[in-house]
Amino acid sequence: MASTADQIIRVLLQQARCADFDCAYRAEDVHVLRQRSDRVWDLAAVCNGCYTMSLIRAIVQAPESARVPSRQRPVLATAELTRAERRHFDALDPIDADDVLDLHAFLSGFDGDFRGLFGRDGDEP
Repeated sequence: MASTADQIIRVLLQQARCADFDCAYRAEDVHVLRQRSDRVWDLAAVCNGCYTMSLIRAIVQAPESARVPSRQRPVLATAELTRAERRHFDALDPIDADDVLDLHAFLSGFDGDFRGLFGRDGDEP
């Protein structure tokens, strides 16, 4: 049976792509930097096409059944974005200095009321 690190890397190879070059990573270009717990892994992946390094935090979902011994539990990947979401965001213009300044101006006057910001009156969960 493959180690947990091997399983995480295998899932990463199936789902993740270089954001700059849009190519899949190779197993030899993915490295575990740190394991924070059984569920949180920090990895580095280097694109073989453009040599951009990406830092990836993999959070492994806990299995449904706690009765299965930990060494036999399957590793379930949680992808941050679906492919459709990734295509949507890839099509957007990159964030520029004006966007950062606009956000700074907004946050300097923001009082932390997210319900008011998003139009919720508090009756809905």
